[in-house]
Amino acid sequence: MKETRPHFFMVLTILAIYLVILTGTVLRFDASAFPAVTPYALLSGEWAAGVESYLTEHLGFHDTLFRIKSRADLFVGEKMIHGVYVTDGMLLEKRYSEALPDAETLAAPPDDFSRMYGIPTFLMLVPSASEIYETSLPANAVSTEEQQRIREIYNGTDTNVRCIDAHHILSSLRSDYIYYRTDTHWTCFGAFSVYQNMIQKMGFTPVPYQRYVISHMSPEFRGDLYARTLFDGVKPDMLDCYKYERGSTVTSVTAHYANGTTEDRGKSLYAEEALQSADMYRFYLGTPCDRLVIRTNVESGKKLLLFKDDFADCMVPFLLQHYSEICVVDLTLTGDRWMTAADPADYTQALFLCSMKNWEKLWG
Repeated sequence: MKETRPHFFMVLTILAIYLVILTGTVLRFDASAFPAVTPYALLSGEWAAGVESYLTEHLGFHDTLFRIKSRADLFVGEKMIHGVYVTDGMLLEKRYSEALPDAETLAAPPDDFSRMYGIPTFLMLVPSASEIYETSLPANAVSTEEQQRIREIYNGTDTNVRCIDAHHILSSLRSDYIYYRTDTHWTCFGAFSVYQNMIQKMGFTPVPYQRYVISHMSPEFRGDLYARTLFDGVKPDMLDCYKYERGSTVTSVTAHYANGTTEDRGKSLYAEEALQSADMYRFYLGTPCDRLVIRTNVESGKKLLLFKDDFADCMVPFLLQHYSEICVVDLTLTGDRWMTAADPADYTQALFLCSMKNWEKLWG
């Protein structure tokens, strides 16, 4: 039998809210559509879910209901809302102990690519905030031991694939603002901190932090974890933009979509209109596409083929200081077509940059 306390508490919450708003909505009440009460439905939670669904459809009150229920759950001792832990000042995603691909399978894509094309290949897997801030989670929280998993994947790659340890860098900076409070992604500062080490391994000198002008694009960013919980007890995040005024200039940005169409995005890397939308994180690279080709005035003769998920989006501006061209291939969109999305012969280096969570999903 399912746990009943949260269901009964949700029922009481819903009924209390319903009584409060009844006077303004009684004419819209449809008794025939209201969920029937049975002992099983009460104990299993089906009736509570049905009532919430009914109120959503008939009263348009879902967000308020959900916020109040979330607050009520926390008040009676619950630590998690829809798979998200509420910790002191931060939302952290629950990590599930599920069947995951073995390390050999997860090491294969960069290995296969490197063997086939022979260009210098790099791999960096980014741990989740739940891994870095594991000590902030409840003692009984499920752990997937990402650090060990990443180490096994790195050990399983061929020697011609150079692996970059983001975990060590991020762990050493856990007291800094390296992950968002309301979103699963790392911040620009988190990405920059890893960039400094990564770009050296790729053969370049990093641009020092003090040379960047940092603009606060929005102080009201509420990310994907907020969207799942609607919990507003955590401070909104700050979306930043790092600009090196003496650095490279973007000369063209071209998006290539799965249906064969292309879009000339001019000379702008950022999508400022996203700051007025529900998906502010789209600011960094704009509307997702299979392939994004970015050209700069850098005369290094180096071109990068970047295979990524959206963790790489705020990293790209730092990489632009070193390459005349970066071709960004979105692994979450291309699927099995990832290796043919661009011609590797046109590039001097390849980088696989992905969150550990998505990496396991992609090749599972």
